[in-house]
Amino acid sequence: MSPVVFFLRIIMKLSQETIRILKNFSEVNTTILIRRGNNIVTVDASKRILADAKLPDNIPNDFAIHDLNSLLTVSSLFDNPDFDFKTDKVVIKNNHRSVNYCYADPSVVQDAAPLRQKIPNMFTDDSVVQKFTLTEEDLKSLRQAATVMHLPYISFIGDSSGVRVVAQDISNDTLGNFTLQIADAAEGKFQHNLLLDNLRVLPGTYDVSVSPKITHFQNKNTPLEYWIVMESV
Repeated sequence: MSPVVFFLRIIMKLSQETIRILKNFSEVNTTILIRRGNNIVTVDASKRILADAKLPDNIPNDFAIHDLNSLLTVSSLFDNPDFDFKTDKVVIKNNHRSVNYCYADPSVVQDAAPLRQKIPNMFTDDSVVQKFTLTEEDLKSLRQAATVMHLPYISFIGDSSGVRVVAQDISNDTLGNFTLQIADAAEGKFQHNLLLDNLRVLPGTYDVSVSPKITHFQNKNTPLEYWIVMESV
């Protein structure tokens, strides 16, 4: 007798925290491969931003999404909808209204898992030149100033004046700069730079570990972290 296979359908709601993290991940890459469980990872198309989060919700099955922002926009049309995860699509519904949102072919979606597995070898404690905490308010002011002043780089600088985070245009100092004084003493002399456009972290307070090649941002209140590749300038 042939075995009888039952497909388990899971109908659930997604918490606002899960939605908030997914929105942020859609800014890193519109495509995403989501695996069963509560751990999700994404990487941007150029593999310069890697993000990893533990969601408060458990996703019931594996699936790929070609346009995550589109999915979230569709779900926002409903008030606190249910998500019915099926084998080929997710049905978003509330009362008498529903939307069928089809999954993408996983082969055409960038899988961040292989790069995530390499991080322990690519970013080590020995490579870190400075650690500090960047508050949510400091992060907000840094982004605002860099945007208003058209400053494309965020530089982490350590010298005899201490540790600073500076928004600047490395190739054109006539635009001025915006400086956050982080500490009065640095662990060494350094300057490492990342592109403002790559600073796609969720608003919050972060423990920051700077190395010459990669800087790590660990959210202090949410199980969420990013690794951002530094720029050679």
